[in-house]
Amino acid sequence: MLKNIIYVERLKLKRSKLWLIYVIGSLIGVALAYTNFFKNYDLFMNPGDNAWIEAWTQVALFMGPFVLPILVGIYAAFVCRGEHIGGGWKQLLALPISYSAIFVGKFLTIVRMIVITIVIVMVFFIGTGYLTGVEGSLPVFALLGYMVRGVLACLPLVLLQLIISIRSKTFGIPLAVSIVFTLPAIIVASTPLGQVYPWTQPMLAMSPEDESPIQSYVLFYTLLMGTFIALLLYGLRDFSKRDVI
Repeated sequence: MLKNIIYVERLKLKRSKLWLIYVIGSLIGVALAYTNFFKNYDLFMNPGDNAWIEAWTQVALFMGPFVLPILVGIYAAFVCRGEHIGGGWKQLLALPISYSAIFVGKFLTIVRMIVITIVIVMVFFIGTGYLTGVEGSLPVFALLGYMVRGVLACLPLVLLQLIISIRSKTFGIPLAVSIVFTLPAIIVASTPLGQVYPWTQPMLAMSPEDESPIQSYVLFYTLLMGTFIALLLYGLRDFSKRDVI
């Protein structure tokens, strides 16, 4: 059943031209990162540093607390947009499908969109790096690790934005919430609150260890999973009580 729900969600998004958002969002993040990297090259690079890793720190800086959270808000709003039009929720909830399956299906659809975004970011990052002559060997496994960590760190934010999008009948509210809470993210990231603040968790997870303010990764991922589980349980419980949305 869950597989069918995800398939239907993909069909509903097929004509939404999401590829433009994937490309533009990823391009903005990578462009800002490389611009800042080359502008302050001497400041970032020390003897023995890998230029690819140092450049990636700027991707984490711009994508993590700014571009990526805003994209999550847009994706969540898109996933719920069809149901908010023409009584779509009433029709969907009248079907013999469990509420939990509907909620999880929408959640996994947004996660899939995040994965696609991160992959495109990596393609742009590597391609731009070779075109601009970034020196050193490409740390493939390290970059793959940052990708996986970035996706995992987005999970609490995806749930939070999905809950907001389900409640909001207009497309602009989830986006506005995302932008408002994104603004202080870079400041919050340097405080202990940053490890539980959903808008900073992607940046912290995507950053190389020597550039991250995280002192204990065990604690960070424990808090991350705790936040995820709490939001998942709340989201499922809240959605199951909504007979008419």
